[in-house]
Amino acid sequence: MDVYSLPNVTEPHPPTALALQRVTPVLSYVAVFFSLTSFLWWCIQDYRFFKSLGVGGPSHDIFGWFKVHILVRPFTLAVRDTIWTGDYPDHGAHKDIMALPDRRGERPVILGIAPQRQFSQCPGQEMNSRVLALFSSFVHNNPNLLQQRLSVVEKHHSALFVHPGILAKPDNLPEIATIANGEMGHIHGDTSLHLYFSPADAKILIERGWAQRHRSARTQPWWFGGLKNMWGIGDTFLIVYAPRDQHELDVLCVLIKASIMFMTGEQEVVKS
Repeated sequence: MDVYSLPNVTEPHPPTALALQRVTPVLSYVAVFFSLTSFLWWCIQDYRFFKSLGVGGPSHDIFGWFKVHILVRPFTLAVRDTIWTGDYPDHGAHKDIMALPDRRGERPVILGIAPQRQFSQCPGQEMNSRVLALFSSFVHNNPNLLQQRLSVVEKHHSALFVHPGILAKPDNLPEIATIANGEMGHIHGDTSLHLYFSPADAKILIERGWAQRHRSARTQPWWFGGLKNMWGIGDTFLIVYAPRDQHELDVLCVLIKASIMFMTGEQEVVKS
């Protein structure tokens, strides 16, 4: 045979190369399987956590969970950033807010996005009733400024609203008063509250330990100018910790008054 016309013979692969060719696809399938299984397990546990927060805001089912924890969560504040105040102004707080002392002890445990709830340092039902009485007293003493009815945001708890007569003349009101349909805040079953404050008041209240941000209380959008205000929630929407005694209930009275003044365009407010 002519040496220049040798048959085309393929050099055999080393045994290790052949083994890798067979194993690699299997490993890929295994990796995908474990990734999907881990994600499914996380979804189940996260859904159980969502259900444990109770009713409020989004529907209390898998659709509410998917909306909040899958679609919205990437745009919300990280937990550590709920006590950050670097984007709030240093001046302009109400005098009564500036005079507040630091809250005693550690912050309570706050969990969730929507709903957002307090899981430690919770008072009994009697304190919840006293806070609701405080709501009613403010409305009774300021009938031209306030109304009390079911929360539009939470849908299951009592809330304070800017009176429609004030809301009809929005020129002197903060923008969020109109966006929030006049709702300035509401109470939860654990006796914590969500309230709006002026940016300067919000800074002091967070730094002195009385409150922290809602996870959607962003002053700047995220992801290339994406979402900022979730569900019409403004950047000074704070969760105020439940009062534990009469002293803290008195502080809450100061906080509610400051919230009313901000949301009604600095109207004079008669304390309860």
